[in-house]
Amino acid sequence: MPTTAWSTMRQDILRPLGLITGSTTTNITTNQNIDSTNVTDRFPVDDYFNNRWFIQITSGNNASKIRRITDFQASNHRIVVTGAALSAESGSVNFELSTFHPDDVKDAYNEAREIVFPDIATVVDIETIITGENQYTYTLPSTIRRVDRVYRGNRRNADSGNNLLLNADFEDWDADQLTPGSQNNWTLAGSGATFNKEAQTSNPENYLVLHGNNSGRLAVASVNTTLVQTFTPASSSYTTLPTEGQEVNLSAWVYCNTAGRVKLYIEDAVGSFHGGTGWEYMKASANLAYNATTAVVGIHVTASNLAVYIDEIWMTMGQSEMMDVPYNELRNWDHVPPASGASDGGVIRFQDYMPDKYRIRIVGRNILTAASTDAGTVEVDGELLHPLYDKTRQLLCLRMAAGNPDNKWTEMARQFEESYVRAVEGNLVKVKTPPVAVPRMVF
Repeated sequence: MPTTAWSTMRQDILRPLGLITGSTTTNITTNQNIDSTNVTDRFPVDDYFNNRWFIQITSGNNASKIRRITDFQASNHRIVVTGAALSAESGSVNFELSTFHPDDVKDAYNEAREIVFPDIATVVDIETIITGENQYTYTLPSTIRRVDRVYRGNRRNADSGNNLLLNADFEDWDADQLTPGSQNNWTLAGSGATFNKEAQTSNPENYLVLHGNNSGRLAVASVNTTLVQTFTPASSSYTTLPTEGQEVNLSAWVYCNTAGRVKLYIEDAVGSFHGGTGWEYMKASANLAYNATTAVVGIHVTASNLAVYIDEIWMTMGQSEMMDVPYNELRNWDHVPPASGASDGGVIRFQDYMPDKYRIRIVGRNILTAASTDAGTVEVDGELLHPLYDKTRQLLCLRMAAGNPDNKWTEMARQFEESYVRAVEGNLVKVKTPPVAVPRMVF
């Protein structure tokens, strides 16, 4: 989803309420004086900003410092502020003048983002939940607060063709354990590491074998342990395909309960870390060197004392994405939303049986990210920005009105509220729910 920097959002929110941007024309010294002809050329009247406006410096040594203006001397091109002395600057710096304290704008936005949910929200697409045997209830991560659609992901098995790797389902073992070295097309590197055969069982079924009779358990004793296979087109064992300058796509099913430790490997660690939620379907891509005659791919673990299970690893070359299988939409679910302050996103309950070890894809919404620093971003853009701005401006104006129903701030608050309502209720903007939705939200 597109994002917008908070510094940009703050300026856009303040512009109809009073915002002036400028830069200094004399270096700031260790005092409370800020000199700028940018401002005095446009506002030639003394005392115009006195005690009613704030200045925020947005660059240089004083970046993010906020001061209230106590005196405006147009003839001297000077703004005098209250508070601690500023740091010295060696060049021109940028600033903003506004009728609201910038922290008040931030507070109003952080309140508005909760009010506008779910009409204006972050779109969330989760693919990390895996079905379990006779499991009907699944806890959702805290990144989702409302569920719109639920899908079950089909799985392509590694032995079903078009996979360039050998023994990619870890069914073939010369011995039940591999220490650093090579066996059955796979090479293990890492001091003290072992790669063991994990056999399927029945009654109950071994959850750590995704498909077939075996998976592999990687026991990591030292950092930077790798399990890789070298795709070598020159070998008669592999498909004869060019590797020079090719894009390599790699996917694997990996089980781990510690986040931020496991990545895929294409000549080096690539892609995003495993999220630590059990079985996850990991994907990554990388371009080989122009003169590469092989492709070394596999798993990379960055931490010690960790157990990782691997099954069904795939590699393709040339195309822009991995081969995949379409999802099937499900309609037999209930979502119980999280309680206020909960550390999760509630639970999904299914009414019918589902096979185990399949992905569940959940598409929904979450509250927009809170504004914090100027460099921070909020995942909202385009048509959603203006109604969000209007709701924030409404809250700012209501605070300024201080309960007086007849002053100008109250009237401005009404106008901003009407603009917001027209946009949302008139369906000019909204994260829309699917037209086929029949599942229920349980309250």
